Amino acid sequence: MIQDFAFYTWAQFAPAFVLVGIAAALLMVDTFAPRFPKQGLAVISALSAIVTGLFILPCDGGISLTGLAALACIATGAAVLLGVDYHKVTCESVCGAGSQEGTGEFYALPLMAAAGIFCLTQARDIITLFVSLEVLTLSSYVLAGYFRRNRGSVEAGVKYLVLGALSTGLLVFGAAWYFGMTGSFSLSPATLADGFLIPGRITGILLAYVFLFAGAFFKVGAAPMHGWIPDVYQGAPTPVSIFLGVASKAAGFCVLILLFRPLYSVLSVPEVGSLYTGRVFCFLTIIMAATLLIGNLGAIPQSNVKRLLGYSSIGQAGFILLLFLGIQTFEVAESGVEFVPLQHNVFYYLMAYGLATVPAFYAVALVRMSRGSEELSAFRGLAKTNPRLAFLITVCFASLAGVPLTAGFIAKFRSFVALLQGGSCSTLCWLLPIAVICAAAGFYYYFKIIREMYWEKPLESDKPVTVPGISMAVLILCVLALLWFGSKPLFCASPAGLWFGF
Repeated sequence: MIQDFAFYTWAQFAPAFVLVGIAAALLMVDTFAPRFPKQGLAVISALSAIVTGLFILPCDGGISLTGLAALACIATGAAVLLGVDYHKVTCESVCGAGSQEGTGEFYALPLMAAAGIFCLTQARDIITLFVSLEVLTLSSYVLAGYFRRNRGSVEAGVKYLVLGALSTGLLVFGAAWYFGMTGSFSLSPATLADGFLIPGRITGILLAYVFLFAGAFFKVGAAPMHGWIPDVYQGAPTPVSIFLGVASKAAGFCVLILLFRPLYSVLSVPEVGSLYTGRVFCFLTIIMAATLLIGNLGAIPQSNVKRLLGYSSIGQAGFILLLFLGIQTFEVAESGVEFVPLQHNVFYYLMAYGLATVPAFYAVALVRMSRGSEELSAFRGLAKTNPRLAFLITVCFASLAGVPLTAGFIAKFRSFVALLQGGSCSTLCWLLPIAVICAAAGFYYYFKIIREMYWEKPLESDKPVTVPGISMAVLILCVLALLWFGSKPLFCASPAGLWFGF
């Protein structure tokens, strides 16, 4: 067991210590200086997360898992930053109007969760992976049900807690099977290869991976562990929905990569791969197809925008999972270098998804604060009352749908390329049509919101939507980034520019 942890150093977890220290300091300020403005705590928390994310952001185009941690930290900062403009709603939902008591923790807990995500990207064994994931999960439980005066938030917190406990149990059960089959918690290919060499243990190892994947699928929002997402996204505070939609999803895909890397390195050995690789990828393609269909078709009848974005999150997870099919075209090496393209592609997709999802939830929060509703009808006529905001929202949903000249188009293009390169002929015959149909469905339900803004007329009772300075700055920055990453490949000299997008 000592050997499993010998390669960790204190220095590599320094950003996590910084985040935890700032969170503890914010809690102390909230406790011993109760008159300190809570919006000030939100600004400090948001800036701390964003600066930490920018500091650890690698200059390699996201080819390392640290890039996912940086993306999660920046998304956490953006979520907390919404709390500045969302402060009145937070106070009313926690302790009633006119009081700020009990809201300080709302801005400290996301830093704890971000620290857990960073530790997760450094994990090289199942124990570190599990503990880091639980730091994220426990913080998320509290945040999802934080609005105790809001029935929807309490319901979301309870559902998330119950289903999250189930996923934790599956993860622990898988870890126990893994240790029993390999004699170690290390996630190195050598450890897994030793277990595969012992007769009768291959089935046990694959069973362990089924349970481990189930725990990761919960965080990702993939079928069959997707049921919590629409209810929790709808009921949770909107800043928390942003955090769960981007930061938590990045953590889930980090877990999948960490688990899949040693497994595929072993399956690539001809003696083993000829028997089990097809079964593993058959299992994954079924998960991909179910996730795509449930997410994209389930979003079509939704009238609540946050619930629609919840189903959309499931569908987007399905497209990201398609990137894993491209692993079969990678050159295998024990060092894990062959996973660099996968990590880069997952990072790019999550970046494009986050740049569109964050302002989309910002828009939902702004409409709710002005018109008191999160339904599709609350967006009607927005192009006539606030054309600038309507244009920014349009670009965000167009990117989520995959319209050309946006980052979302490049992201989905990568998913389809991975499917075409890595999928077998039999897989392409049924999975490719499903992916095409689901991509087309995305155009329909995303453009329902755009139609409400541009085709419907506002009623006399519809109040104009006001946009505070912080929210407008975030919206503009995200939209500019979406257009930049979406159009930059046009100016690249080589065809590879369309693939890498940088």
